[in-house]
Amino acid sequence: MSSGRVAIIVPVRKGSSTVRETISDLLEQCRPLDAEVIAVVSESDPTRHDVSGWNDPHLKVLVRPGQQAVPQLRRDGALSTHAEWVIITEDHCRFPKSWLKDLLETQRTLGRVVVGGPVENGRCTPVGWAQYFTRYSAFMEPVQAGAVRALPGNNACYPREILQSYGPELNNGFWESEFNSVLLRNGERLWMSPVLGVSAHQYRGLLEYVSLRYRHGRCYGARRYETASSNDRLRLIITMPLIPLVLLVRAGRAVFQKARRRREFLMALPLMSIYFCAWAVGEAIGYLAGVGESCLDTD
Repeated sequence: MSSGRVAIIVPVRKGSSTVRETISDLLEQCRPLDAEVIAVVSESDPTRHDVSGWNDPHLKVLVRPGQQAVPQLRRDGALSTHAEWVIITEDHCRFPKSWLKDLLETQRTLGRVVVGGPVENGRCTPVGWAQYFTRYSAFMEPVQAGAVRALPGNNACYPREILQSYGPELNNGFWESEFNSVLLRNGERLWMSPVLGVSAHQYRGLLEYVSLRYRHGRCYGARRYETASSNDRLRLIITMPLIPLVLLVRAGRAVFQKARRRREFLMALPLMSIYFCAWAVGEAIGYLAGVGESCLDTD
């Protein structure tokens, strides 16, 4: 098991177009510090060949059997290390030169707190903006420094003591929104720092992303329905038709309150509507038919 002071977990999934730049960015920042990158990839993923032959003392590659989704890869990476700080990012992110140094300084100052930062869009096409807004609109700059209710899944640092305390919650994967909700219910703190921004450059084709949103929605819906009470299950079924509208309003509110990227949001609106509908169909099927294989094939 890894024992450096800092471990940066990079789940790698279909990231051939971005992963080498991501890891190169991180390794450059790791070398002056007691830090390492742990890239975790499924043996069936074609991106495995982009990372498995990389020889660097600050890089460890974990190859997991079969097909794994990003939350399972995150989990396996996080549980493979004894590092004092465990940072979660993704294989399409790019980082400012002092990102790791600033993150660790913030983390040491705050102590037992999960620290994260904003996420900007690095793929500035209509398709890129639509995909960005469906995932990261709540974390778009500007953000306020302070305690928050949510952090992005590709820019957050967890003290090892927190991961140890709540390790069983990761059995089915490191689903950041669910895990962070457990932390909040137990009195832990999430902290947003505006100086710790990253940019997301994930490439997914237009139709590929529709399928991906459907599978993610189904996985989310099945997991949500499974743990809901009888009354909550009835409410979920009744309100299913409202899911696309709720998602769209939530994203729009985040963008318009920040008073930036409004033109890009309106330009992306038709595609976003398709993506939100795909999620809604998946979530509804998750309620009614269960998870299927959806949780093993999603970002």
